[in-house]
Amino acid sequence: MPKLLRSNKFKVITLLFFSIALLFITFSTVFAQNISGNNVVIDSGQTLEKTSFLSGNHIRVDGNINGTTFAAAGNVEINGDVDGDLFVAAQTVVINGTVKGSIFTASQDVTVNGSVENNIYSAGATIKVHSKTDGSTFLAGQNIYVEKEATIEKDAFIGGANIYQNGVINGDLTSSSESLALSGTIAGDLNYRSTNEANLSNDARVLGDTNWKKIQPKPPKPIVTMFTMFGVLFSILSALVVWLVIRLVRPAFWINFADKILHTPLKTFGFGTLAFFLIPIVIGLLMITLIGIPLSLILLAFYLISLYFSKIILSVFVAFWFQRKYNWSNAKVFWPFLLSLILLSILVAIPFIGWLFRFIIVAFGLGSIVLSVKYEKTMVRPEY
Repeated sequence: MPKLLRSNKFKVITLLFFSIALLFITFSTVFAQNISGNNVVIDSGQTLEKTSFLSGNHIRVDGNINGTTFAAAGNVEINGDVDGDLFVAAQTVVINGTVKGSIFTASQDVTVNGSVENNIYSAGATIKVHSKTDGSTFLAGQNIYVEKEATIEKDAFIGGANIYQNGVINGDLTSSSESLALSGTIAGDLNYRSTNEANLSNDARVLGDTNWKKIQPKPPKPIVTMFTMFGVLFSILSALVVWLVIRLVRPAFWINFADKILHTPLKTFGFGTLAFFLIPIVIGLLMITLIGIPLSLILLAFYLISLYFSKIILSVFVAFWFQRKYNWSNAKVFWPFLLSLILLSILVAIPFIGWLFRFIIVAFGLGSIVLSVKYEKTMVRPEY
């Protein structure tokens, strides 16, 4: 089989595995044990015997978990062994233990020190891989380091601004970046796209072929244009109309969603992140079956409407928080809602980083909707 076909086949198989894993973890969390709190600690010698959902400000796992694990927190440290896949959404992630599955992380900073039996999927600002993995790595971020202690048995796919490959890759390295520095070993081919040619040290070894495609720097675009300003204004006005119409029909509609963010913010964000990636996969699988096309279209409509509602839900949450904290009247609390809506509309329109704000907004909004569907309707809170 030609090498290109084998590479494409590997990518398809990997993406299929990723989709199945996401599908499994989302459905399994419905029946998982949920552990939440400000500081969640699984002590050394303690073992969790099934799929676990951990949420809090700080999470430290010194014991073992026999099942797929999902963690959502500000800081997550995994020192024990995980007998299954590990999903983490946090600001800072440190993984020192052994993961007998694949790792999926979304964070600002992530460091993987332990061993991984399958693949590593990681997105963040700074990613450092010191581990030995029997599978492949898929890394996307600003600064990405494959350290000299790292051994990747299969292929590495890396996209970022600055990439430093100091370890051992026993397959191919495929990358896209502004700069690429090599001092490690690549047993397969080196296929990279970058602004400048890779910087190879005297210790660097590439045993296969090297293919470089130069990226031409794009001229800077104006940050603010008339089209951008019109888009922001239209977004604000249309969201206000949608909010008002639904509020007139069902006064408690928005409050019920905002209440989920107020009481379980990290859990809401975690479920929203999973739903954001999972629902499109489910839609695609339903469309393949043909008979599932009508259901897939209904699910697609629900998904798109939920994405649109997210900004309104988060704005209502901000206003709801001020009302509860300062005991404001319904009339007075409208103004923080409006200011929040304006601010969020501006943030998602910012070039380069707007996608990050959009993702956070969507994760909270979608998570609140998913949790509202999952659990029985709770007592209605004060509304405005």
